[in-house]
Amino acid sequence: MTERIAIVGGGAAGALVAIHLLYEHRERGALEIDLIDRDGSFGAGVAYGTEDPLHLLNVPAVRMGGISGHPEHFHEWLTDRGEEVAEEAFLPRGLYATYLRDLLARGEREAIDARVRRVHGDVTSIAVRAGAADPVLELNFADGERIEADRVVLALGPLQAGDPIPVPAELKKSCVWISDPWAEGALDEARHSRSVLIVGSGLSMVDVALSLGEEAEGPRVRAVSRHGLVPRRHRPGLTNVRRFHVPTETGTIEPMLAAFFAQVSRVCQQGDDWRDVIDSMRPATPQLWKALKLEEKERFLSEYQRFWDVHRFRMAPEVADRYDALVAAGRLETGAASIVSLESHGRGARVFLRTPGAHELDMVEVDRIVDCTGAGFDLRRQAPPILAGLLAAGRARADELGLGLDVAEDGALLDSEGLPSDRIFAVGAVRKGVEWEAIGITEIRDHAGAIARRIVRTGETEEMPLPTELRPFAAGPTKWQAA
Repeated sequence: MTERIAIVGGGAAGALVAIHLLYEHRERGALEIDLIDRDGSFGAGVAYGTEDPLHLLNVPAVRMGGISGHPEHFHEWLTDRGEEVAEEAFLPRGLYATYLRDLLARGEREAIDARVRRVHGDVTSIAVRAGAADPVLELNFADGERIEADRVVLALGPLQAGDPIPVPAELKKSCVWISDPWAEGALDEARHSRSVLIVGSGLSMVDVALSLGEEAEGPRVRAVSRHGLVPRRHRPGLTNVRRFHVPTETGTIEPMLAAFFAQVSRVCQQGDDWRDVIDSMRPATPQLWKALKLEEKERFLSEYQRFWDVHRFRMAPEVADRYDALVAAGRLETGAASIVSLESHGRGARVFLRTPGAHELDMVEVDRIVDCTGAGFDLRRQAPPILAGLLAAGRARADELGLGLDVAEDGALLDSEGLPSDRIFAVGAVRKGVEWEAIGITEIRDHAGAIARRIVRTGETEEMPLPTELRPFAAGPTKWQAA
């Protein structure tokens, strides 16, 4: 029999699920995979869809492999293409999309009785077809089309947050307010403006600031967020990842923090620094997160998350150098402030800001405003139709914090009674509330491998071996080398 798998979301997470299914399914019978993407950008998504060579990965090449159990595979792929790249290099994100697409194409060519069909469309709901002896899932599209599948993997990416503040309609219509800086041509006018305000101060802000800073006569940029914290920089060279004990018995944050700072002290005495400790915690973070009591998780979100994020999600050294140069040249400033209101003014906008401790509002006039506040983290308010339908039908439930979906260890959705599905799985950002570390390639590739094993091997969980056929194929130099 042919098993039909539908993957909803064709970005990096969806592509990695398809890749692992193709190689897991080698010589195991017929398999049809529908890789579905709303934007038709298969293998890239928002994270790797940029072609700006200034937008770099924030993980070294040797740790960005897309195959579960083989973190070095991306670097080997580069080497076999004739690209001499240091293991610790931070490379353009667009190049990583090329890597994922090559893996998928190679998997398709070498698969036995398995094929991938790319479907451009927006899935709005999933239903169980009534009366079927063996239940079949029916995926309904916004345009009225339908497809059937035996199993579904949700690789939807982050929740959409919406506007962080009320935005007058005229500011959106005139494109003064830029809600999606990654949309094609979204920053074209901003590049030639005099002044731009960026809302948010994370890595997305850094990318936008660098893009705007490419023009010699580009705008003066100000970035604001409630905390004003900016991502720290990676140091040159690879961090030293080593295990150390973090107590979890009390389910509280303080013992974990004490262990963290004690380890920082130890590694500093050995010539390393806090980056080594942050990266060493990454493999254990899901277990540490699950060990925390609910009230302690809520406390982390309110008191510690911002500090964790700017140390965990760091700027590549080259990116940090360009960022610092913009600051030194007076073309970029960042700080803590909250936007109270916006209003249209001429061809731009007036923005009223409240800075911490200030009694009076700070009014600034800008030509463009770019929303870089990032993903949403409230499933109950921000669920897209496909998830809202699953929640309403009781086939899924939110995690205890409401950040995303509740899932079992293998990514199976838990229903309203807490029972795991054997037909619907999730990978990527919607698992953040359960595991915290869920959005990086490290986690996504392992989640993809586990789901592929669960589907193909009916629950076996051993590590996926790298097939001998999965060797990067040689190619000439690419444009990224010149960049």
